Amino acid sequence: MIGGIGPDVWDLVQRWTPSQVYDHERKYQSELQDYLDQALNEDGGGGMGLGLGGGGGGYAVSTERGTAYGDVVVDDTVGIELKRNFSNSQKRKLRGQLEDYADNYDFVIACTCGIEDPDGWREVQQKFSQRQPGLMDMTEFRFEIKRRENFGTDDSRRDSGGLLGGGGGIF
Repeated sequence: MIGGIGPDVWDLVQRWTPSQVYDHERKYQSELQDYLDQALNEDGGGGMGLGLGGGGGGYAVSTERGTAYGDVVVDDTVGIELKRNFSNSQKRKLRGQLEDYADNYDFVIACTCGIEDPDGWREVQQKFSQRQPGLMDMTEFRFEIKRRENFGTDDSRRDSGGLLGGGGGIF
């Protein structure tokens, strides 16, 4: 298990619930970036007792950054790839993006806001979750599904757990 900020960002991503259904992926990126920046740098970890912020945690939270152009990137070590309404047509692209992320980030999170192809998502998840990190590749992968019916709800009331870690139940 890799240490550093990755597991804390993963915890925050699991707790994040989009405020509404958006018509474009970039709007989810912007909302997640704002949420992570506030939780890591202003709230002291979003009130979760992570001890990350406390008014100036110093974590760089950006979008489309680095050579892999992660959708959201934290401190150039955590890359987050967001998908809107993941479908079968996005499966091949996601696999390539995650391979590229593995070359650039220590911790990679794939998150879909809505899902149309749960089988394709699980296929990609299994491929990357079953990788055995070697000496040259220590990247850890995590996967999260955000269910549309939860958008706009208080994120502290919902449960994101599920089969294979990451909301694997009703889509």
